Amino acid sequence: MPGSASAAPNAANKAALAAEAVLGINNGLLYGNQMEVQSIGAPFAELLGKATGQKMIWDGSFDAKSAQTGSGSFQFAFIKPPNQTALLLAKGWKLVAVAKDSIGFGTDLVALPCPGKPGEIALGGQSLAVLGLTKQVPATCVPIAQVWTSPSAVMLSVENSLVEHVGKKMWKEHNAHAAPIQAQVKSQDAVVGLMEQMHTAVIGAVTPVFSKQLTARGGVLLQHQPMPFWALIAAPNTPAEQIDAARAALLGASAERLNRTLKITGWEVGSPKAYADFLKWLKS
Repeated sequence: MPGSASAAPNAANKAALAAEAVLGINNGLLYGNQMEVQSIGAPFAELLGKATGQKMIWDGSFDAKSAQTGSGSFQFAFIKPPNQTALLLAKGWKLVAVAKDSIGFGTDLVALPCPGKPGEIALGGQSLAVLGLTKQVPATCVPIAQVWTSPSAVMLSVENSLVEHVGKKMWKEHNAHAAPIQAQVKSQDAVVGLMEQMHTAVIGAVTPVFSKQLTARGGVLLQHQPMPFWALIAAPNTPAEQIDAARAALLGASAERLNRTLKITGWEVGSPKAYADFLKWLKS
C-alpha cells in the first residue's frame, strides 16, 4: 500500500519511483487498517522529505522480509512491533529515534472478576462456547496466584501476533510445564469485546490501550510486560547526514503535526540495546 507525501504514486511511473527514497511503515496489529496507515504515511513522508531534501514516498506493507527482498529503495522505516525493529537493527539498520512512551507500551494479560469472590477471577465454563473449543473447560474461580496452574485457563489472543507470542512467554515464566489452552480471534477489539459483552471467562492477551478499556469496567490486570516503543530506523546504506537530519526533524518543532497524528508527546534518541534485549528475552 504505497503513497507519497501528497498523493499515491502512479503505477505507470514505477521505474521513476525506484530512484525515490521510500519510508516503510509497519503498523503492527493495525497493519490492515488502510486509513490508519494513510494518516501516518502522509505526514511522516512529508516531514522526512523536507528534512532530507529528497522526494519521499511511503509503503504501508513493510516488514523485515520486504526490507531484505525489496528493490533496496527503502531508506527509512517506521515500525511499531519492537521485534521487527530488533531484527532489522541486528541486520545493520540504524536507530534514528524512538517515540516517547506515554501509554506504558507492552502486553497485558487481563481477566474477568469472579462475582461475589473478591480477589478471584473467573475461568472456563459455558461462557467459552462462543470460542468453538474442542474440549470442555470447567468453570472455576481462582486467586490470581493460581491462574498459572489452573486447568481452566484459556488464553485468548490475536492469532500469530507479537502480543500472542509475548503472552505465551509471560505465561512460561510462571509455569514452564503447562501452557494455557489457546484460542484466537482476528483483532484485539474482538478479545475485549468477547470478554466484556459475552462475559467470556478467558485470559485476554492485549496491548494496554485495550486492557485499560476492560479494567475501567471492572476487569482485572494480571500482569504487564513492557516492550520498547515505536521506532524510526534507517537502512544500512542511508547516509549519516540524512539520519542526523531525520533525527533533528523528529526531535524538533517540525514534528508537531506528526506527533498529534500518532498521539505521542514527542521523540527521543533511544537505545538499540532495548530492542536487542527484548528480542533475546522473547526467544529465550
